[in-house]
Amino acid sequence: MTFRTIRARFASTAKLTAVTALALSLSIVPYTAPEAQAALDEKPAVITIAGKEVQWSTAPFVMKGTTMVPLREAARELGAQATWDAATRSVVMYNHGDRITHEPGTSTIALDGYTLKMPEASRNVNGTMMVPARFLADAFKANLALHSTPELATINLTPDATTVMSNAAQTVDDYLQKQGYSGLVLVESKGKVILKKGYGLSGVGKATSPDGISRIASLSKSFTAAAVMKLVEEGKVSLDDKLVKYIPDFPRGDEITVHMLLSHTAGFNSNFTRGIGITLQDTVNEIKTKPLRFEPGTTFNYSNQGYVLLAYIVQQVSGETYGQYIKHTFLEPLQMDHTGEATPATKTITGFVKDKVTGDWVEGDYYWSQSGTGTFYSSLDDMMKWYKSFVNHTILSQASVERMWTPHSTLKPYGYGFLIKNIDGKHTIYHNGSGPGYATGFTYNLDNDVMVILLGNHYGMDISTMLPQTQTLANHALVK
Repeated sequence: MTFRTIRARFASTAKLTAVTALALSLSIVPYTAPEAQAALDEKPAVITIAGKEVQWSTAPFVMKGTTMVPLREAARELGAQATWDAATRSVVMYNHGDRITHEPGTSTIALDGYTLKMPEASRNVNGTMMVPARFLADAFKANLALHSTPELATINLTPDATTVMSNAAQTVDDYLQKQGYSGLVLVESKGKVILKKGYGLSGVGKATSPDGISRIASLSKSFTAAAVMKLVEEGKVSLDDKLVKYIPDFPRGDEITVHMLLSHTAGFNSNFTRGIGITLQDTVNEIKTKPLRFEPGTTFNYSNQGYVLLAYIVQQVSGETYGQYIKHTFLEPLQMDHTGEATPATKTITGFVKDKVTGDWVEGDYYWSQSGTGTFYSSLDDMMKWYKSFVNHTILSQASVERMWTPHSTLKPYGYGFLIKNIDGKHTIYHNGSGPGYATGFTYNLDNDVMVILLGNHYGMDISTMLPQTQTLANHALVK
């Protein structure tokens, strides 16, 4: 399509003042604009899909800085089918299990019940419903590349190639949709990903892309435990070492071993002060002032304090920061390029909390944690690599992995950085975590090699129920 043709078609469109009978039947507000205003505010646009030209029934155009595109045709080109729902008087589209709806004449698109606000309402032009291209692309998780000059806007939309939604994953997807889950999900078995998808919003008015990165909360503890076990393999640390070897003035440190710290049996309480500017040394000094909850080695109590002390030991022995040691020891060899210790500058999916007054999901404050416990961020692909590395003994020996996956308390089946139990009659390792804005977890059926990863961004979601339910559904779909 030539530039002259586009300009001619656009000029003709701008002069229309009536809509077709179809537009009237849909109660769409018709778009009319005086020629003088069109000259000031509008210009033509070329929109391609995956680099290929599309013969649009009505030419795309730019209005007040927003590029408008035919809704139904763009949806089709992006891989979805649009239908008219007379009951709700809205256009309904389905894409990778997502239900996308739009009511003509409004400035919102609904994605599985979540609202995406558009800068302009949809408009009828010559019987064609036009919507903002950027927000349609966001709802469909398509990539958008824009090049604009004063005379012409050129946009290429690339259909979502990251989402994986196989037929075998349908029951898992249905379950998560019903739960109102928001965040990232991956289901994998025997080297094949059957579900990789983003749910809900990753920020205010922004759909979640499956290749986003998220805070992983206490799933970080597996990195801490693995770091300690690597030092054990190298003969630099012993599981029987007393805490006083690394922190000589630690109260009762001669009664507490590295093994107790790893297995949450050292007697510590869980939490500590969190906030900006608090160093690892500051937190260690605070823990020194806290009384033990029980005699070391006598029972189990899940303790973030103990894993902070393990991070401190890693630093003392390795001569590196906790994050640096894990990066060069594990992340770089495994090519986990989207994993590390988070800072306020790290661009993760936004974490949401419920407003106590309205009950609405609102953006949460930054999630402060401390090294060893919940500081890491990661992606679905990276976390899959991480858990697979234990099965393949890529980073640790079989003996070390077996020790990590052996329960060390009768009260709680906790190993080192992992929990172990039967889910759906299958030998399964798992862990969950939470922090302001996030609820995360994973399960891994070792008997049949079926893995589930949930990196949720709604704090307070019942992840401890969702995990076994999702794992069971995945088992039933994949294990024959």
